[in-house]
Amino acid sequence: MPISEWPPAPDLQRADISFNFRDNDYLGHLVAPPESVGPRPLVLVIHNFQGLKFFDVDVAEYLARVGYVGLAIDLYGNTLPPAQRLFPTDESKVKSFMTATFEAMVGLDHDYEKFRALLQEWLDQGLAHPSVDSSIPGAAIGYCFGGVAVIEAVRGGLNLGGVVSFHGLLQTGEDPSPARMGVERLPIKDCENNYNANTTIFIENGAEDHLVPSESRRRFFDEMDNAGVDWCFNDHAKTPHGFALPPTLGGPGKLHKSTDRRSTMHMLSLFREIFPNVPQNPVTHNGAGTSIPV
Repeated sequence: MPISEWPPAPDLQRADISFNFRDNDYLGHLVAPPESVGPRPLVLVIHNFQGLKFFDVDVAEYLARVGYVGLAIDLYGNTLPPAQRLFPTDESKVKSFMTATFEAMVGLDHDYEKFRALLQEWLDQGLAHPSVDSSIPGAAIGYCFGGVAVIEAVRGGLNLGGVVSFHGLLQTGEDPSPARMGVERLPIKDCENNYNANTTIFIENGAEDHLVPSESRRRFFDEMDNAGVDWCFNDHAKTPHGFALPPTLGGPGKLHKSTDRRSTMHMLSLFREIFPNVPQNPVTHNGAGTSIPV
């Protein structure tokens, strides 16, 4: 579902990436700049609690138009098939949808070793694509649950130059929503952290996001400081959870355009820092359709 404000770009490279990991089948979608520009850095795009869907592919395309290789990854696989990831328009089906999506999420974010190993597999798959410059540590961005995922990537030591969390939680396995959805509380399977202190973390947070209380922020700051990880926490005024998600996603979409615009610009500034030799193309609108100054 390409953004209507974007001009045609027939030279963009597109590819599906599929693999089997621990008896589950995964399918992601890669969008890269034209082959003529040569290999470019990889940016993983990680979905919210719904799973991989059109919006994440739109974000990957936005990144490709800017000048990077965007890879929208799938963390659910067969646990929540692609046809079941769009928010229902029938209100009577919302509860069952929320239960199914939270079950898929909890099954992963309560098993740190599996979570991080799957992220590493996606990173390896992306780096192996010919459009990617595998000599440069890539990046990862994530929305909501995907924001949790990029932080777990840092805790797991993945070789990433920078990560950006958009309205994500700061600690794994603490979202109270699964209990409200009737999802079983699974025991957390912990594992040893192996922080990558060479990764810079940008947190783009809504000041009115009730899922990120002040105590959670303080724990995150202390954790990353103790691990020697460089971080930047941008707290956006009068902004709710889900601020970067377009209304086309249904219920989860709480687009706050000024915050989406500023957080996108923060992301681009980080990429200019960690990919200094890669020029950024001006693209007037991001993956949510929000205008971006060029």
